[in-house]
Amino acid sequence: MSGFQFRILLVVALMRLTFSCLFAGEVYFTNFENFAVGNDKIINTDSWVGTYAGRNLHGVMSESQHLIGGIGNAAVIGGIATAVPKAGTSPTSVYVRRPVNIDPVVLNEEVVTFKTNFLILDSSSTSGRRDNFEFLIYNSNLSLLGGIRFDNTTMDSSTGLPRRLIYRLSWNGSAFQYFLTDEIFLPAIMETLQIRINFRTNRWTATLSDYPVFQDLAFYTGTVPRNLGSVMARMVVTNTDATNILPGNNYMLFDNYSVRTDPLSMTATVSKTATGGARITWNEEAGYTYQLQYSNDCASWYSDLPGASRTATVTQFVNFTDPTTVVPKRRFYRVRRTYP
Repeated sequence: MSGFQFRILLVVALMRLTFSCLFAGEVYFTNFENFAVGNDKIINTDSWVGTYAGRNLHGVMSESQHLIGGIGNAAVIGGIATAVPKAGTSPTSVYVRRPVNIDPVVLNEEVVTFKTNFLILDSSSTSGRRDNFEFLIYNSNLSLLGGIRFDNTTMDSSTGLPRRLIYRLSWNGSAFQYFLTDEIFLPAIMETLQIRINFRTNRWTATLSDYPVFQDLAFYTGTVPRNLGSVMARMVVTNTDATNILPGNNYMLFDNYSVRTDPLSMTATVSKTATGGARITWNEEAGYTYQLQYSNDCASWYSDLPGASRTATVTQFVNFTDPTTVVPKRRFYRVRRTYP
C-alpha cells in the first residue's frame, strides 16, 4: 500500500473576517511586579478600580510577606478581620477589577481566555468568620454575565473545616444562580484557574490546574449584550451587623492575571489505518459545523462521504476514516468549518 498518497491540502474555516481589526493575543496581563506593595495599592494603579478603597481589604503582597517562593508580588483581597462600615449599593461585595472593554465577535477574535494563579488561605481559628471568593465576568455596561465561586464558608461537620466547594454562577433564564460543580479547590495551595469563553457560540469551559471543572456549557442566555468588560476578583463577606461588614482574616491571593483573545484555530492531519485506509483527525469546537471534503486532483471537491458532515456538541479531537472501498492512489482532504 506504500504507493497510496493521502494529503491534507488545507483546512478551510469559513469566516466573516474584517482583517483591519484583527489583533489576536494578549489583551491585558499583570504579575503585579510594577505595583507598589501594601494595602490599598491596587485601585488607581494601571486602571484598576474597586470598592472599599482605603479600608485595607485589598492590596499587593511581596514574596517575603505571602511566602510563596518564586512568584514575586501578588494581589490579595481580604485578610483583615475587623469591622468595616458598610459602603456602596452592594455593601458585602469587596472587589477589584481591571476594565478591558472589548467585543470579541466584532473583532473576529471570538475565543477569550482568562487565566490566573490563585490561593485561598482559610481564616485562623481565632477569627471564627469566613467568606467566599469569586472571579466574575462582566460586560462593558457592568452587567454580570457569569462567574466562578470558591466557597470557603460551607463547613464539613466531621472535620470542622470548609468543604472547599466550587460553584458556577450562571443565568438560569430568569435570574443568576449558583450551580454546584463536582470539583473542590485545595486550601493554601497555589492553583491555576482558566476560563475559556467562545463569545460566538456562547459556550464556556473552566479548568483548575488543567483539570476540568465544567466544559462546553451555555455561557450567558439573558438579554444584556455579550461582550467583555472586565474580570472581577471579589470577596463576598458573609457576616454583617446593622452598620458593618465583618470579614474573616481569610484571603485570596492571585497573580499572573491575564486576558487574551484568539480566533478559533483548527488543525487536521491524515494517517493510514492498519488496512491502508485514510484516517483524518481534526479538532472540533462545540457549536460549529464541520464538513470533510475530498478531491483527487485539487480542482473538484466532493462532500458525499457518509457521515463526513457533523455539528460538534463537545470540544474535542475527532477521527474519521474514509469509507471509500477503492481509493485512488492520490487523494486530498480538507475540512470546512462554518459558524452557527
